[in-house]
Amino acid sequence: MPSLSNDQVPKPLTYTLMYHGLWAALFLMTTILYWAIFLYSGQDTFRALVPPLGLLFFAVVAGIGCWLAYTTRLAILLGQATWDDAFTLSSWSSWGVLIFAPASLAVWQWAIIPASHALGLQEGWGGVPGVLTEGAIKVEVIVWWLSHLLSVRGLIRGRRDYVRPAPPVEAETAPIASIA
Repeated sequence: MPSLSNDQVPKPLTYTLMYHGLWAALFLMTTILYWAIFLYSGQDTFRALVPPLGLLFFAVVAGIGCWLAYTTRLAILLGQATWDDAFTLSSWSSWGVLIFAPASLAVWQWAIIPASHALGLQEGWGGVPGVLTEGAIKVEVIVWWLSHLLSVRGLIRGRRDYVRPAPPVEAETAPIASIA
């Protein structure tokens, strides 16, 4: 990603790309690290590899957001999108995370985990790998949500500063001479 001036791509759009990219990398690195730790610690393959798949799912979702933010950035540079369009698309991606993260966390907590126990997968899901992965998903998804809350705030301010024209400055009036 080349370094661009603020005149080429506004900083709030770059920050949105950064948030999506960093979270994709963080979820992916946590998945890989957990796989390595669980396999090295002697867990059976199912117990070591299946629980971190939830983190991999979030890595893919954040990666899609990163790809969308990067294509928006390229569209600006190629003249295929206006700054207003780019701010709109970036806002949608961040609002998508703000809606998706709590919904997916609720589905994870109240549907996927109980379903795995109902299907008899609790033996493979239980133990240290399952507990660590459940905790990591909760913490990372909540912080992911908070970072995109900041992103939406930055995009709102950026749209105001970069896209919306400044209000007209009223002409100064000459001082009124006193009759004294």
